[in-house]
Amino acid sequence: MNGREMRRKDKLVADVGWIEDVLREGQIAFVALSTLNGDPYALPIGYGYEGGVMYFHGAAAGLKNDMIAENPRASFNVSVGVELVRDKSGAEFTNKYRSVTGFGDIEEITGLEEKNRALSILMRQYKGPHEDMTEERSKRVWVAKLVIREMTGKISGYPKP
Repeated sequence: MNGREMRRKDKLVADVGWIEDVLREGQIAFVALSTLNGDPYALPIGYGYEGGVMYFHGAAAGLKNDMIAENPRASFNVSVGVELVRDKSGAEFTNKYRSVTGFGDIEEITGLEEKNRALSILMRQYKGPHEDMTEERSKRVWVAKLVIREMTGKISGYPKP
């Protein structure tokens, strides 16, 4: 992980197939950006995943758009199967989860054909219908991709793959 080693190696999952399964199962990515004055900023956002790339859509203008234009570097986390597990007394507890954390760069998608492809991937993530956008409608929708540079899986409370 580019000098960022996981402390709990017993929870580390490096298997790319497992990591991609988690990303295909997930529904919300928590994406961390940097505000214009350098403060950290995390937001939950729906996504579609395919082949090392996460696709997003949203409003055509706003704070996230300004931050990405200024600094496209991002971090993300997707967690699935999250559950709080308490002992019998209720005084001690842990979390059960499967997760993926990674780093990459966000690029806005502007072309109609690529926007439609990205939205198709996003809709497939949610098992929803998809129809191509018109040129007119595509001007009102922000679509972007996070090209993943590195990612790592982590597991707790589930059998290790």
